[in-house]
Amino acid sequence: MRSGTARIGASLVAVALVGLASAGCGAGGPTRPTPKAVTHSQLVGRWDGDRDCGSPVPVIRLRDDYTFSAKDVPVAWDGPVPDAKVTRLSLDGKWHAVNKDPGLTPYLVLGYENEHKFLPFYLEHGELRMSGSVVADGGDPYTYPCHYRRTSADPDFGR
Repeated sequence: MRSGTARIGASLVAVALVGLASAGCGAGGPTRPTPKAVTHSQLVGRWDGDRDCGSPVPVIRLRDDYTFSAKDVPVAWDGPVPDAKVTRLSLDGKWHAVNKDPGLTPYLVLGYENEHKFLPFYLEHGELRMSGSVVADGGDPYTYPCHYRRTSADPDFGR
C-alpha cells in the first residue's frame, strides 16, 4: 500500500511540476533551474508567498521537528473565469522533503488531515524557491501562480 501511495504522490508532483513550468515560463519556454537536492537546514524557517499568490499572502512555517503551520495557503482555484475563487486553508501537520524521486525535482510534502500538498523546489537567481501553484478545477491546463521564498531561518519570525 505504501508503494501505491508513493506512485500517487509522484503523479501529483508531476502535475505540480507541469504547472510550475507553464506558470513560470510560458508554453514552450525554458524551464527554471532546479536544485539537485535540498537540506533540512535550507528548509526550516518561515516561507512567505510572493505577491502573485494574491491576498492574503500565505505563510508556511517549517519547524526543526518536522512539524509545520501554514496560513492562507491556496489549495484550489475554479479557473480563469469572472469572479474566480481561490480556496485557501490554514493548516498544521508534518512535513518532509523528497530528494530522490526519479525524474522529479526535489519537493516538499506537507501532510495534514489525511491530505498532502506537494511543493516542488526551483532556483531563481540562485535562491531556493517553492512552487505552490494550483491547477484549475475541471482539468483545464490553467494554473494559479503562487511561489514561496524563505524569509527567515526562524519559523516563528514575525509572529
